[in-house]
Amino acid sequence: MAAMTTTQPVRLNGRYRLDARIGAGGMGEVWRATDELLGRTVAVKTVLPALADDADFARRFLAEARSMAGVHHRGVVAIHDLYHGPEGAFLVMEFVDGEPLSQVLTRYGRLAAPPALHLVGQAADALHAVHGRGIVHRDVKPGNMLVRPDGTLLLTDFGIARRDGATALTATGAVIGTLSYLAPEQVLGHPATARSDVYALGVVAYECLSGRRPFTAENPFAAAMMRLSQAPPPLGPDVPAPVVALVERALAVEPGDRWASAAAFGSAIAQVAAALRGVPAPSPDAAAPTVVQPRTPLSATLVEPGRNTPTPTTPHPGGSAVATPHQGGATQATVLTPRPGSAPQFAPGPAQGALPVPPGFRSRDGHYVPVEPMCWGGLVIPGGLGRTPRRYPPHEEHYWETFAAAELPEEAVYLRQEELLGHRVVAAVCNARVLASCSRDPARTVGWELEPWPVQLGRDRWIFHCLAGPGTGEWLGSQFA
Repeated sequence: MAAMTTTQPVRLNGRYRLDARIGAGGMGEVWRATDELLGRTVAVKTVLPALADDADFARRFLAEARSMAGVHHRGVVAIHDLYHGPEGAFLVMEFVDGEPLSQVLTRYGRLAAPPALHLVGQAADALHAVHGRGIVHRDVKPGNMLVRPDGTLLLTDFGIARRDGATALTATGAVIGTLSYLAPEQVLGHPATARSDVYALGVVAYECLSGRRPFTAENPFAAAMMRLSQAPPPLGPDVPAPVVALVERALAVEPGDRWASAAAFGSAIAQVAAALRGVPAPSPDAAAPTVVQPRTPLSATLVEPGRNTPTPTTPHPGGSAVATPHQGGATQATVLTPRPGSAPQFAPGPAQGALPVPPGFRSRDGHYVPVEPMCWGGLVIPGGLGRTPRRYPPHEEHYWETFAAAELPEEAVYLRQEELLGHRVVAAVCNARVLASCSRDPARTVGWELEPWPVQLGRDRWIFHCLAGPGTGEWLGSQFA
């Protein structure tokens, strides 16, 4: 396939203009492209010429397109077009503005139980839809799950999927799939079933919660053989027991001992997630035919850094960001204590009423105010949830400023940005009165836009920044007092 140049971009089949390569592997490349006929952004999966000319691979490539095209579900990447001819072979898919779950785990190490359940639960919903079409994915892994900025997850890459009753494209007894996520029966060369996908999803859940795969050895084949006779190492003591039970059942050696289906696994995940949030368990009868349980999109801040990965940052005086304290890390000695006879302004945190003030803030009237101006720009809110804005020094042009902050209650963790402003705790801090009290010139902050911005501190604690902007474009200087 021709290389793309700055002066002459490549167009496939006279229609798809390749704009930027977003991924590559042993079989080909994935490009962000423009469908010039319909005027939309798409993802184009190209195949290496040597493979495109192979009849066996061509059948597999066509099988992927047909498998994916037959599934219509919000959690499965949609197929738009397929080409196999003189220009080679390529697949045109829905473009997903996100990143593989594998990259999320590489960046953060591990996830706390609520966001891990949220992501794995969505994958179970998607697999339920796939299995309902008689398709076994056979390669469920973090690299084949795309996470959008709003936390929604899509299942992709059906290159080795197999429909029930279809003729195998591999030799009898061949092991197909990614070794680290294969079910024990696949290691033995037995046909994969829907419960094999459930096992692989259990491996994904284990990896999300622990930051590592359940079986590791000096080579992938040795690790694959371990699962035939060994139970996975226990998850850490910080993982709630009901969550551990979910994962252990998914990782049972015998298929009959696992969850009976992806739907059953997803339903159990929804029940446990609801119990952890302290809300009534969702009714299974309320689910759509191919959706186990609707879930609110996940905030991108609900991740926990691994021990060997960089920690998230939170604003700090001086125009730069510093690492936030991880669980067990040192924090400032100042604490907030409720006023006598008053109701708490926010949900109690780990110290049960005595919460360390985050770096860069001081306490006032039940919330926090910055010690020095915190100025921000580059704020985007795809799908209703925000990505972390870019920090700017006060003397540079910026759009948003942090005027106040407070503890984010657990029940607000899953709320979308537009819903957060309606929460009683958030609304008590993100309002015109607090904004004016923190402003150098209160009259100039009238009518400003407000955005609550969640930031994770440690494992089980979140604060939100009350960001404010004038709504008229960027300006120079800071209005914070």
